[in-house]
Amino acid sequence: MAGVLPRASVPLVRAAIMVSATAAGAVLFHRVELLVLAAPFVVWCVLGVVRRPTGELDATEQVSTRRLAVGQVAKYQIETPDDDAILALHLPRPARSDLEPGMGAVVGRQRAAVRVRPQRWGRQTLEPVETSITDSWGMWVGFWTPRTEFITVAPGLDTPGGGDAIPHPIGLVGIHPSRSRGDGSELAEIRSFVAGDRLKRINWRVTSRTGELHTNATTAERDTEVLVVIDTLSDIAVEQLGRDDTGNEASSSLDIAVSAAATISDHYLGLGDRVALHDLGRVVGSIRAGSGARQRGVITERLAKGWADRASGGPLRATGRVRAGSLVLCCTPLLNPDVLDEVLRLLHRGAAVLVVDTLPPSLGELTTIAEPGGWRQRLSDRMRSNRYWHEAWALRRLERERVITGLEKLGVPVVAWQGIGSLGQVIAALAANRTAPRMSRR
Repeated sequence: MAGVLPRASVPLVRAAIMVSATAAGAVLFHRVELLVLAAPFVVWCVLGVVRRPTGELDATEQVSTRRLAVGQVAKYQIETPDDDAILALHLPRPARSDLEPGMGAVVGRQRAAVRVRPQRWGRQTLEPVETSITDSWGMWVGFWTPRTEFITVAPGLDTPGGGDAIPHPIGLVGIHPSRSRGDGSELAEIRSFVAGDRLKRINWRVTSRTGELHTNATTAERDTEVLVVIDTLSDIAVEQLGRDDTGNEASSSLDIAVSAAATISDHYLGLGDRVALHDLGRVVGSIRAGSGARQRGVITERLAKGWADRASGGPLRATGRVRAGSLVLCCTPLLNPDVLDEVLRLLHRGAAVLVVDTLPPSLGELTTIAEPGGWRQRLSDRMRSNRYWHEAWALRRLERERVITGLEKLGVPVVAWQGIGSLGQVIAALAANRTAPRMSRR
């Protein structure tokens, strides 16, 4: 921050006005006792002139960290080199964040800090209002607006269930051998030699021991990518039904989708697989397939820099080329017809598709619809413009069940997101059915 020119504080201005008024009254009315009453204020004004800062008042703003995860704390702090200066800071609460102190206002000597605990992924804006710096006697004060800071918040990862519940895609990039025989370096079995086998693959040790020619059978060197698709075309939140934004629960379909995508990507990257990310909207963007710690960092950084406020019903960005046999996990609330068409297109291209349902579970459930108790509550309920939204979402959820049933008949399972362990049995069934015929585009 540049230096702030000091100006007289309100108490010092009041004292000067008091001195001027009493002096004028003493002269006009010839009352000496008025000068006696004004003597303390005269002393205060003189001290104010003596203690006037010779230069500008200096203060600096800083953020403890600009990269953090959901639930971690970032501290916005202002500080001055003057040990006796008093700083007053007010930081409005960002959306879905907790502040300490709760109202975001703090006063401190030499430094003042507000702690921010984001409860949502993406970029967060820290925009404090006008801040003041005052000397220890409260005579001189300076006002300025601290600069706006941006922090990136990585989504939280759901803790996996016990053990490795999810079967792995077929491939040699990770720890999973291919199930099809072919040219490669991974040994599958040792079998008897038949016409057409390559001579360089003859296992001479087994041949000399058994007296018959044996050859080494290998698995094909191919890999299957894991594609994670995120539906950011809409953001369905429980708060839209009239609840307050407490910032303590991830009750948005977009939050659930991003958390699921981060957890799934981290799981498969930890096993050494190739993982790609595709955004059907324009919130996060797309990431090419990759593996290792670098790919984990790229995905985390991209999700942390996403703008959750940009989720809207814009045009769908179709996925690119998908290899047959790839595992595609689509995180969507299943409310957009274009997303359903994209899921079917991926299925027709030969991919093993699994839909992760990200609609908040408390949205549209009949158990959440309660009859108001007293007459005041019934009257206030009638005055609300969205008083029938619970019933409307209950009907919308029933209509969505027809879509889910249709997808399951086509071989696309739909699983509500409850952590990485909730997908285990479903992906195991997909892995078992990979050898079955499937539709493909000619």
